[in-house]
Amino acid sequence: MESNTLKSLFEHVLLSESGRMIVIAQTPFMFAVVNDNGRAALFVRVLLSPSQVVSDGQGFSVKTTRSGNNDYVQITASDRGLPTLFLKLVEYVIERVSATTSVNDGVEMLIRSIEEYRRFIGHRRGRLSEEQVRGTFAELIFLRSIINVGMSAEDVVNAWRGPWAKAGLGVHDFTFAAGRGIEVKATHQPPGTIRVSSPSQLMPSGQLLDLLVLPVENAPDDSHAAIAFRQYAQETAEAIASAGPNTVEKWDTALEALNLDLSDEWYDKYRFLPGEWQRFEVKKGFPHLDIPSLPAGIIDVHYSLELLRLTPFKAPFRDLLSEVKLS
Repeated sequence: MESNTLKSLFEHVLLSESGRMIVIAQTPFMFAVVNDNGRAALFVRVLLSPSQVVSDGQGFSVKTTRSGNNDYVQITASDRGLPTLFLKLVEYVIERVSATTSVNDGVEMLIRSIEEYRRFIGHRRGRLSEEQVRGTFAELIFLRSIINVGMSAEDVVNAWRGPWAKAGLGVHDFTFAAGRGIEVKATHQPPGTIRVSSPSQLMPSGQLLDLLVLPVENAPDDSHAAIAFRQYAQETAEAIASAGPNTVEKWDTALEALNLDLSDEWYDKYRFLPGEWQRFEVKKGFPHLDIPSLPAGIIDVHYSLELLRLTPFKAPFRDLLSEVKLS
């Protein structure tokens, strides 16, 4: 479900009386948005076994009712209204559960996705590591590139999922309205390998998916071609500001999810020299782990890809900019 649609439904019920409910999905079980005394809530009609427990998290509480005939789970925002991070939680839960193919799998995914989000919120502490800064820098360069070829800043910010994907909340760094996914990786020069953080990240599917690799090197102090990370991010924020307050709010929420404070001069030490983009189409034959074949009990799988082996899947980066603009 599109973020704007879900937000509009929540806003609609919150303008109504407490208890107002709108059903938004029936598969694999019923989801509804609810007004709980002025707080946004997600209602899920689902049967949990006695051993299955959904815990509260920072910014939300969970109520589980086990009556035998009308079991349900309700996830409610701690603050009144519709906090942006709560909306992201609901988006993530619905996206993950909707991808399952059975009620049992849906229940497992419901519990897992809430737990993943709970850990994500709890771990947002401290400054970004250099690896995280480099990855974010590459994403911002791509973000600016597609704005520069004519896509609206609003659509680009809506598509940017990197801040949540890095924490395991979502799969790809960019997911566009038509379902097209783009995964962005920063690497050193010359680019040799990239790290893949989950088996599903670069798995061929029915949707268009591209891997973009950008060599990013630390710039010498006397380099006049260097791009200062914090300044570049601030300039990106200024470019996005013209898209209006809703887009700015989503941008600010993304930075909050990253735990990136652009007023922190500590980030001024990062100055980079980006290279040329490499694009690889993730399609049939692309090397990946076969998830169904992994033995039960194997979790948190990471692996690396040798870029030289991906040569048969190479495609022009410039063509991608045109394709994304038209999608």
